[in-house]
Amino acid sequence: MTIMNPTLVLAVDDEPSILKLVELSLQSANYDVLTFDNAWDALEDLGDGLRPDAIVADVSMPALDGFSFFEKVREIQELRGVPFLFLTALGERKHIRYGMSLGADDYVTKPFEKDELVQAISMRLQRVQELRKPSESVVRVTGLGHPLVEKDTQRLDWDSLKALELLFYLLEHRSGVSTFEVAEALWPGKTESKASSSFHTTLYRLRKVMGGEIVESANRRYYLHSKFDINYDVEMYRQASTKARETGELKDYTAAAKLYAGNFLSGFDSEWIENIRLNLHAEHLTLLLASAEKAQEANNLEEATRYYRAMTEHEQYSETAWEGLASVWEKRGEISRANEIRDRFRQIMDDDS
Repeated sequence: MTIMNPTLVLAVDDEPSILKLVELSLQSANYDVLTFDNAWDALEDLGDGLRPDAIVADVSMPALDGFSFFEKVREIQELRGVPFLFLTALGERKHIRYGMSLGADDYVTKPFEKDELVQAISMRLQRVQELRKPSESVVRVTGLGHPLVEKDTQRLDWDSLKALELLFYLLEHRSGVSTFEVAEALWPGKTESKASSSFHTTLYRLRKVMGGEIVESANRRYYLHSKFDINYDVEMYRQASTKARETGELKDYTAAAKLYAGNFLSGFDSEWIENIRLNLHAEHLTLLLASAEKAQEANNLEEATRYYRAMTEHEQYSETAWEGLASVWEKRGEISRANEIRDRFRQIMDDDS
């Protein structure tokens, strides 16, 4: 499988047949393509933050002609350096000269051969690819509790929470994701075109924060770049939890329990996040119970007390946690403390009913 940087080309043409030809031609060369049959719609998404790597636009369009579209695109500061190519019909040489005088990078005459368009795009993208050399930074990502991302010990700030969410979605799907899968998770209910635009806009913002090229693609699927050394606390917690279950050693249960710093992505409410949050919550409750039972087997009642107390804090409605805590206090000779624990649990259940 050949891995390459995902490169997005935005194509605008009011002729459906030409637009489809552009799309198929560029997709065959492994480019991502986002198409618009109306230049105003394309401008709206560009204004919202969509950042393609190259733009191809027809000259003669009724809603907004290609030259006017080009000028409006160049008004967006971050798009001033993006390669822009015109599609123009035979016999429109004056249009070609005018377009190049405006500052366009190239033009392709219709009808065109597939290879002709691909070559024109690839030549103009060399500069973009140079700017996308993979970073080899060490990245530390915290997903348990309040999300945090550090690169080379420096905390990163996020103007777009969706970009941060996309990073975690990719971390949770290391085998790769399609644009459809991402859209269904992050923007459920959006139309296919809007979801695709939102994905590429968010991908651009993720790259902008992380620096370098954090995402690579192959066969229309997206992956976190292998050159990034990412220390992800959720992965480390899962690995430690698995090791504890395999060894059955109290020290391994203790090591795993210490890694759980709070619920997954606190403050985010997407359904895919909630599903992972619930699974991790349940896994940690099971881990704490096993830790408490291991401590009791070792007759380490103080340690068992600590784990059962952690269980009550992690899941206040767990009868097993409260009863376990009460039982340990009884074994420690603290009968009144055990009764207080049971009364507290009954009060919690009464207050909730």
